[in-house]
Amino acid sequence: MLDFARYPLLASILLDNYKAIYLVNNKDLLKPRLFIKAFYTKYIKPGSSSLLILGYSTKIIRKALNSTSSLSLIDLILKNIVVIKGFYINIILKA
Repeated sequence: MLDFARYPLLASILLDNYKAIYLVNNKDLLKPRLFIKAFYTKYIKPGSSSLLILGYSTKIIRKALNSTSSLSLIDLILKNIVVIKGFYINIILKA
């Protein structure tokens, strides 16, 4: 059995370029004042299990992108990130 508390990628964030959804396992990774609790029961189905979506929020990754107008770095702002407690990894999927 996998021990999720010791899973080496638990606090990591992966970038995938297949779909347009973001998923994190801990709402503390997001902007706390922007968290919106899910109004209805909705699940994701990874494999044969179902995991409850707790809500949605925004993640700001400071100075992650090169600016097109200057040599400075700009923030990457990700909106509508799905929060699923207990998911084994944080994923950013980009369309």
